[in-house]
Amino acid sequence: MNFDYFIIAMIWIVSIITLLIVVPRSRIREYMAVFFFFQSLTRIFGIVLTAFGALSSEVRLFERATKISFTSEFMFYPTMAVVFHRWYPDQGGKLRVVLHYVVFTGVIILYMYLLATFTRIMRVDAQQLIRFFFNFVFEFWTCRRYVLWLMGTTKLQAYHGVGGSEEWK
Repeated sequence: MNFDYFIIAMIWIVSIITLLIVVPRSRIREYMAVFFFFQSLTRIFGIVLTAFGALSSEVRLFERATKISFTSEFMFYPTMAVVFHRWYPDQGGKLRVVLHYVVFTGVIILYMYLLATFTRIMRVDAQQLIRFFFNFVFEFWTCRRYVLWLMGTTKLQAYHGVGGSEEWK
């Protein structure tokens, strides 16, 4: 069991260091929106999938509070969403965008598979991983649309002087 908690601690440390390295100071608000929106998406899907028995966690940080993996749902997946959004190929073609989705979703599926295979942090079978692949593609797409909408709105408000231009910088 100590190995599992060591892995959880390493996930937190690596995620925090990744966020500090990847997020530029000038775009902190944008990436906070990505992080928190993806947290809410994974929270909703995590609760539903746990309720239907598709996902379970034996080793959790808050065993009495929730049956989902707090570390995965609230730190690792949102960190992956920030990295996904940071290097999204805006100028690339459709193939490059599809590959971007496949690679980042594949990294999450590999993470889930490794945790399920070598630790007791997560329990999931191979058939469920295929469903989770499409679930995360949907979550990445939804998060991307939301942040584009949100950032487009704030830039428009700053341009037109609504709320003061200093507020949106």
